Amino acid sequence: MTVDVSAMGIQLKSIVTPHVDHPLTCNIRDVGRLEAMVIRANQCDFAVRVTGQNPSPGSIARRLIALSQQQARQSNSVRVSRRVVPEHTAVQVVLGDGVSVHAHIINLSASGVALLIQERLQIGQPITVGRHRATVTRQIEGGVGAAFLVPLGPSPVDESTRL
Repeated sequence: MTVDVSAMGIQLKSIVTPHVDHPLTCNIRDVGRLEAMVIRANQCDFAVRVTGQNPSPGSIARRLIALSQQQARQSNSVRVSRRVVPEHTAVQVVLGDGVSVHAHIINLSASGVALLIQERLQIGQPITVGRHRATVTRQIEGGVGAAFLVPLGPSPVDESTRL
């Protein structure tokens, strides 16, 4: 699996990692077949430098850039907060129209919450989880994930946290 591409080479993940200086033929979907040499190897990833000239490293880079521009724009949000399963999972969720529904917390962090909820909520929909305003950011089986408008704090989020 291709992990990263840079001027230094291409980082790949694999169940089997080759030894440094091992020549490889890589087939990257939508880019093509290229000849490479292993320049770094760890337990579950390795890096290669393109050695062949067909396709040229420049054309490989241009193709990868074009493919990245065709991809759907994804959220820049990154999970940085530790998630916990609280002792008290029952919570009231107030929808944008003021309707209050019961939900259960799957997990919780300072930045958001995953909920089991019977209501069908849309991504981007504003909700209030307990006393905390949030926005639905993803749909999961049986529920949703939501990001708090203001992260929880200042005390750390742990199993005893109540919304």
